[in-house]
Amino acid sequence: MEKINTVVWKLDNIQSGLDLERFKDRLRFINEELTKFETIIISKKVFENELIILSKMIKQIESAESLYYCLTTEDVDQNLLSILIEDISSLKSKVRVILSILQVNLFNMSEEQFDNWSNCINQKTFLSEIVKVRERLSKVDKTISSESLNYLAGTYRQIKIDLKVRDIYGRREKEISFSKANYLAFNHPDPTKRISVFEELNQTLETRANRFASIYNQMVSLRIKEVEKNVSMLDESLKLNGISKQILNAMWEVLDTNLTEFSSYIRVKSEELGKDKLSWYQLMSSTYEVYPPINFSEAINGIAKSLGNINSNISDFVNDAIKNGWVDAEPRNTKQPGGFCAPFLAEGESRISLSYFDTIDSARRLAHELGHAWHYQQMKDAPSLCFTDDFFEMTMAETASIFFETVYIDYVIQSTNVLSVKKTYLKSNIQRCLNYLMNIRGAFLFEEKFYELRKNGELDAVQIEQLSIECQDQAYGNSLSEYEPFVWIKYEHFYQADTPFYNYPYIFGFLFSIGIVEIAKSDGLFNKKFQEFLSETGVMPLNQLVKKHFNIDLSKPDFWQGSINKLSNDIQEYIELQKKGF
Repeated sequence: MEKINTVVWKLDNIQSGLDLERFKDRLRFINEELTKFETIIISKKVFENELIILSKMIKQIESAESLYYCLTTEDVDQNLLSILIEDISSLKSKVRVILSILQVNLFNMSEEQFDNWSNCINQKTFLSEIVKVRERLSKVDKTISSESLNYLAGTYRQIKIDLKVRDIYGRREKEISFSKANYLAFNHPDPTKRISVFEELNQTLETRANRFASIYNQMVSLRIKEVEKNVSMLDESLKLNGISKQILNAMWEVLDTNLTEFSSYIRVKSEELGKDKLSWYQLMSSTYEVYPPINFSEAINGIAKSLGNINSNISDFVNDAIKNGWVDAEPRNTKQPGGFCAPFLAEGESRISLSYFDTIDSARRLAHELGHAWHYQQMKDAPSLCFTDDFFEMTMAETASIFFETVYIDYVIQSTNVLSVKKTYLKSNIQRCLNYLMNIRGAFLFEEKFYELRKNGELDAVQIEQLSIECQDQAYGNSLSEYEPFVWIKYEHFYQADTPFYNYPYIFGFLFSIGIVEIAKSDGLFNKKFQEFLSETGVMPLNQLVKKHFNIDLSKPDFWQGSINKLSNDIQEYIELQKKGF
């Protein structure tokens, strides 16, 4: 097995790298060019050459935004980062204003003038994109709202970065970061240490709960004002994610039908620990027993081999991503929990950030982010007048990533001959599944109800905490003894500036990925279908793409139940191993 050390990414060959002065100069240049473009577009017709220039500027802004996210993990002045993201947000707003002017100009043309103009445009996608740009994006209040949301999201991140949690376990009391405390609370091998840090972390969050409540209330209020009357934020989210309420309800129906099956695993875990019921924390803690360590080299080789069994191109891609410095797996206090993949579509590259800790969960997360990078690699870097986040549905985004982690985890389980170790990995996989289907479902229920309640006024920290607990209880089928009061603070996704209802796309991607993994095992044409499916991201709504490439009707419960059956089989295998004393 090839030895690979935990790596740090290469940023110096992307945009301005760590040179922040060059970064600021680049943003100023783009702003000046957009100002010139806006002057031109107001005074005369623009033709294909000008539209191509605008398309290239959009790509540059997207790459700048990705570089910003990479810089958030480095030792960089947070105040400067806040200024940079505000500048990037302003550039995106300026582009949308320019597109709205284009729309008005086209609307004011006669039919003959429009035909003459459009006949001069060879890049026909430009025409459809201009028409598709939603008029509400060009409104002044949208611009103000976007900037305000980015400011609030940045404030949330800064408060979390500044948090200091007491670590009273050991000889000397010390202070640790939120990120480190959150990791130790769930992964330290000593259960006494885990519980100690978890309790201290929650006590720290309780002292700041009112501040977090204020931020979340403001963000939701801004979003509610953005949508049209009689249209819910969820309806808007579903439209942007390319699925219907019927599809979402079919998925929820299957989950509710199988709650008893999921709870059977929780009951077994409770019996193992000699308890009537587990708490949320006890269920989510990953180290009841120590998992066999998986170092970075083993993870990369396992990911490459497991996915190579489906498509050899993916295996080569994974190895090349490491060799070319796309991945930063070094644990640092500047990193938030979890990970991300930042695309640089114009450059044909990506950058992945996570903290790797030689665990099965770290290996799974690495596979997940590599899946995102593979998806971006399939997307054509064609001229476009849209930002990627205007058409890149989260439901689609979470498909390749969870496909990668599912294939990898199945490989780890099937490659293990020692039954006690297999049981351990099965447990890890089942808990991963329950995290998607119960924990994230609870986050969806919370967000859905919060948006409705927020229309009548602000909720204070105590009310938010109670609502979160009630929604968790519903999602877990009342199978736990107590729940996590500060999920609504710990999960950064709630505070993303541009992504309300982040949650159900993960559940969709999870169940959809499991379903197509099963298809991959029997369909000799799967590789071609999957790559074409990913390459057509945004070309048509996701449900239509699924029908086109896989002939699956997502509004029918049968497909979703097939995915759940895979989890049910894992649960039954785990229970059988438990009965045999492993």
